[in-house]
Amino acid sequence: MIAAWVAGAALAVPLVLVPEVAVVSPASAAVPVEVESPDFASEAYGDPWDYSNAEDQNTDLTNSPSLSVSGGRMSIAIRPGTTFQPVASVAGSLPYGRDGAVAPVDSSRYRHLSFRMDQPARGIGAVYWFTCRSLSAACGGGLTFPLVPGDHVYDVRLDASSVLAAKVPWTSTKVTGLVVQPVVLPDGAATVSASFDWMRLFAPERPHGSLPPGAWPDVTIDPIPIPVVDSPVPSEGQDLASAQRGAPWTFTSAVPGVRVVNAGVSGYGTRGMTATNGSPVRNDPQVLFPVSPFDASRFHHLSFDLTYDEPFSLEETPGGGKMARVIWNTASTTTPQVSDDILTWSRANGRTVSLDLAAGDVTDPESGGPRVGWAGQTVTSLRFDPNEDPGAATWNLRSFSLRADPEARQATTVRFHDAAWVPGTTADVKVGTGAPGTPYETIASGVAVAQGVNSVPFDLGSRPQGSYRVEVVLRHPAGGGALAFSRTAVTMLRDVARDPRGSVDQIVRGPGGATLRGWAHDPDTTQPVQVRLTDGRGGGLLTTVTTGQPRPDVQRSVPGAPLGTGWTATVALASGRHSVCAVAVDVGPGQDVDLGCRDVDVTSAPVGALDTVVRIPGGLRAEGWALDPDAADPIAVHLYAGAKGVQGTADRPRPDVARSWPSYGEAHGYRVDMARGAGTYQACTYGIDTAGGTNTALGCRTVTLDPRPLGAFDTAVRSGDQVTVRGWALDPDTARSIDVHVYVDGRAAGTTSASVQRTDIARAYPEWGGAHGFERTVTARPGSTVCVYAIDDAGGENPTLSCRAV
Repeated sequence: MIAAWVAGAALAVPLVLVPEVAVVSPASAAVPVEVESPDFASEAYGDPWDYSNAEDQNTDLTNSPSLSVSGGRMSIAIRPGTTFQPVASVAGSLPYGRDGAVAPVDSSRYRHLSFRMDQPARGIGAVYWFTCRSLSAACGGGLTFPLVPGDHVYDVRLDASSVLAAKVPWTSTKVTGLVVQPVVLPDGAATVSASFDWMRLFAPERPHGSLPPGAWPDVTIDPIPIPVVDSPVPSEGQDLASAQRGAPWTFTSAVPGVRVVNAGVSGYGTRGMTATNGSPVRNDPQVLFPVSPFDASRFHHLSFDLTYDEPFSLEETPGGGKMARVIWNTASTTTPQVSDDILTWSRANGRTVSLDLAAGDVTDPESGGPRVGWAGQTVTSLRFDPNEDPGAATWNLRSFSLRADPEARQATTVRFHDAAWVPGTTADVKVGTGAPGTPYETIASGVAVAQGVNSVPFDLGSRPQGSYRVEVVLRHPAGGGALAFSRTAVTMLRDVARDPRGSVDQIVRGPGGATLRGWAHDPDTTQPVQVRLTDGRGGGLLTTVTTGQPRPDVQRSVPGAPLGTGWTATVALASGRHSVCAVAVDVGPGQDVDLGCRDVDVTSAPVGALDTVVRIPGGLRAEGWALDPDAADPIAVHLYAGAKGVQGTADRPRPDVARSWPSYGEAHGYRVDMARGAGTYQACTYGIDTAGGTNTALGCRTVTLDPRPLGAFDTAVRSGDQVTVRGWALDPDTARSIDVHVYVDGRAAGTTSASVQRTDIARAYPEWGGAHGFERTVTARPGSTVCVYAIDDAGGENPTLSCRAV
């Protein structure tokens, strides 16, 4: 049962000032950039105490008349003895979430407490720490720090001399409770107000370790990584209700078979099942779940979503009893097993409760014996008591579940993300069977961390099967790092056989057949292994290849794999469609493993494409690519337009073709020009077979060669009786500059050459260049009509570019 306890109880504080307290003030020196020092809340919870969310401070864990968290600030009303608990634990209850018994503070690592506080007093504040869940003076220590009126950053060195409570040193053992008394007021003093921007319990690895990320007067702090393990997590494990009845216990609607005793159910909805404590025993509402006997060691992750609207209280009076418990029967005894109290916090502090019933003794020490507990038992009945308020309390139960550890056979994927990601961050991923903080084995090192979820494979390899926790260590590119552990273990089951593994990564057409690439590794050896390639349709052996090519990607991702796991093989294949399969040959115990099959079309005729046909001076140009699958050398390409044909060679660089046909290189692009006069043509290209076989039509395009000059009369600008005309003109039959004639009211007024450089024309007509602009000034009275004509280079039609009234 819960020991006598009042949240944030007042403690006697001697007036002892500790000099190891720094009040950070602005500075005017050059501003360097520094990486944030490791912070307990960021590492333990994946969430710094920046007061941006309700989880940053449980407002039930204070004796303040008013404490609130909103908009990145925590505000607190302070009377004599007012405290709050950044790290809290309550004796007599089952620890979960951010309870200090679940996530104790490593006092040898985090040795300073810093915070930004705005308060009006000049005096002292105090910090207490406790190494027991009761937060009693006998297991406590602490020190005081001087206060400065106003808004200041405080850096309290916790490993200085302990002068409060039993004077337990900070670094003596794991800390399960941390209590802050912001302002020590004498009895009878008036209430004052204070507010906090943030708080850090940090490892002093940097000169400005007290500061959170951001721009400060004398330094810019880059955020240290905040690792969060996304898999394995308890929610990935099998759910008992889903396993036994095919659906979870979710109370947005009535659940068949579930009974409620000592409470009246008023409805179901988005908040779940709404019920009010009632007769015959008002403070003992019960939810009875229909279960078949199950292995409690397997299903041990308890999670429930319970809310209510009343304040939190543990008093045995109406409005109190804000706690729940689980009661179960086992096959080994007729005595019901009663869990210790599970605190259910109020309002914004209320959230999904998740705890491990197999972690130690979870039974109420005052319940009747024998107390056999949860782990190792076969549970035959299951009951949940959501609220022990002796008054008519109303509560909402949205869900209740029991889950097993996630399971994987031989291999799984570890997923994680960095909640403070910056480019260049790297990760080490480790696994271990011990508790967090014990030595773990690295399975991936120096992994480049991307924004969002990252994945690292975890192969059991030669390790024994069992439960493995995951540790992720993230390192900032400028130095410094942080670590996090998975919230649950993953049960890794070994295959009886020690089979090899690998894959067929690629099959591509190559000269004379096809080339396959892949990798293979047998966990029983670091030596090369054999891979057999077979005909997937006929079953015949095509060839055998041995690994040995470097595959650093495989070495990084597959535990125990040597560098030389890659293999490449070329197999001769006749024309047609084929399926080629790969088998990794086992070494030692186990069996050969099919790595998969890949399909490929083998054709002897040339392949390629006609990409474009464009007009060029005096003719046309065809571009594309072509190759003969039987040879890697460039082949001939023929271009036909009408009855005329010319030959070219597909030997121009085409990196895109090389990517699709990696065994042939990139010299397979063609550009073929043909001189043709005016007219409309069907232009076609053909890839010529190197062996004299069938030539392949690569494509056709229709192109019209219009011999008439073209251009534009862009502007006419008057100055008195003078008009300057500008524009451009070119003859499609030649890249030379042509003449332009200017007429005023039907009479010749001037001639000029369209030879002025025009970069826009050069971009639009790259084969003709840019020397096709014109400018000519002529005499023209107001109201005259000016016309511009482009003069055909070969004496043909001279088209009018335009006429304008000027």
